[in-house]
Amino acid sequence: MKEYFIKYSFEFVVIFLGILISLYFEGARQDRFENERKNKSIEQLINVIDQDIIQIDNFIKLQEMSFESSNILYDNLNGEKNLSNDKVMYHISSVGRALKSFFPQEGIFNQLISSDLIKRIKSETLKTKLFKLFNEDLQRHDVHTKEYDNFFLDFNFKLSVNFFLEHNWETDVNKANQIEILKYRFNKNFYESDNFFGYLIESRKNIKSYLDELNELKIKYSDLKSLCLDEIQ
Repeated sequence: MKEYFIKYSFEFVVIFLGILISLYFEGARQDRFENERKNKSIEQLINVIDQDIIQIDNFIKLQEMSFESSNILYDNLNGEKNLSNDKVMYHISSVGRALKSFFPQEGIFNQLISSDLIKRIKSETLKTKLFKLFNEDLQRHDVHTKEYDNFFLDFNFKLSVNFFLEHNWETDVNKANQIEILKYRFNKNFYESDNFFGYLIESRKNIKSYLDELNELKIKYSDLKSLCLDEIQ
């Protein structure tokens, strides 16, 4: 009887250990698989960050052009410059182009959340900054973007009404002939009015605020990219 007990006990222990070992290796395999999925998602996120930084750089340059034009018009209205009507209309159109805004890509972050892979990120700093960027900073940016766009939509409508301005804009800063003036009728009274001057002052303020925000976002994106690279290395 004792021999049977020892025999079956030994078999039970062997089977039990076999199950535990199988579960261990299956858990390790599944863990590797999920970590690989997480790393691939992080690599995709890095690619998206690179694309967004390029887009931010492009919009910074476009906004800087608009800001420079607003300063030129401001000086012209204050008698510090003497621009031709064609030049005035070119710079007015350039200020109106500040309507164009940066729109971030959020798909990969949402994928990390929906697939629960966000929990597999080892760096708590990375997780914290991911949530802050996508759940706070970019949502705040979206609100500000809508405010800027609403202002410049109204500004451009006023240009159409008062100057009968027809123009084309390039949104790629590397292309030649950034602004093409097709038609206009110069309205000296409106251009020299307090109403237009008020619009110009508000334009400068909005463009400057948006430039500050874009530069801040670029720093946050670059910081996030460094943390992502550390995570997958």
